[in-house]
Amino acid sequence: MLTILSRAILDLKTQRDKLHQYQRRITILTDRETQIAKQMLAQGDRKKALLALRRKKYQQSLLAKTDSQLEQLESLTSSVEFAKIQKDIVFGLQQGTKVLKEIHTEMGGIDHVEKLMGETAEAIAYQKVGVLLLPLFARALGVAATC
Repeated sequence: MLTILSRAILDLKTQRDKLHQYQRRITILTDRETQIAKQMLAQGDRKKALLALRRKKYQQSLLAKTDSQLEQLESLTSSVEFAKIQKDIVFGLQQGTKVLKEIHTEMGGIDHVEKLMGETAEAIAYQKVGVLLLPLFARALGVAATC
C-alpha cells in the first residue's frame, strides 16, 4: 500500500522520466532539423535551410526549458525525500523519549534513585564497620578472626 508521501515521490519520479523522454524526442528533432538544413544547403535552397535552422533553434530553446524544469523537479524530489527522512528521525526521537520516560517512571524517579544510592552507601559503611570490629570482638572472645 502506498502512502500519500510515497505516492507523491513516485509521481515526481514519473514526471521526471516523462521529461527525459521529451528531451530525447526534442534531441532527435534537433538532429533532424540540422540534417534538413545541410541537405537544403547542398541543394542550394537557402530559404528552406534557414527555416530548418530556426526550427532547430526553437527546439533547442525547448530543450533548455526542459533542462530547467528537470532541475526543479529533481530538487523537489530530493527535498521531499529528505523531509520524509527527517519525519522518520523525529518519530524515532519521540519514541526514544517516551521509552526513557517509562524507564524513569519504573525506576521511581530521581528521588528514588538518590534514596537507593544513600541506602547503598549506608550498607557499605555498615559492612566496613563490621569488618573493622570483627577482629576486636574475636580477640575479646578469644576466637581467631578469619577475615
